[in-house]
Amino acid sequence: MKSPIILGKINEHGQAMLPVTVIAADGLEVEIESLVSLQYNGAMAVSEELARRLGWRKLGARRVRIGFQSVIMDHYLGTLLVNGEPFQTVILGGTKAEAMIGQKFLSDKKMTLDFTNNLITLE
Repeated sequence: MKSPIILGKINEHGQAMLPVTVIAADGLEVEIESLVSLQYNGAMAVSEELARRLGWRKLGARRVRIGFQSVIMDHYLGTLLVNGEPFQTVILGGTKAEAMIGQKFLSDKKMTLDFTNNLITLE
């Protein structure tokens, strides 16, 4: 079965943005816009506040490398909706701005950037 296509956009800052559906502990599905970061090798990172509001189980904290600095970030067991199926993964909590998806989320997908139409296709 072919995986569903996710359509995203390129924002006014030239950043790739994709909608990602996260599932709260109570089963509520919430779509959030996420920055695509190929420099981040995890699946996803969200704000600490969002992770708590979703009721995700906190696994603890550890030191992680973000850019040129090393910071302590909480880790959560979060659920994402991938290809119509729930997928549990470790998600970092503590980003200052928007949610971010990384290499682990994208590793088995094909992403096409169409700058002329400000469109991203993820299949």
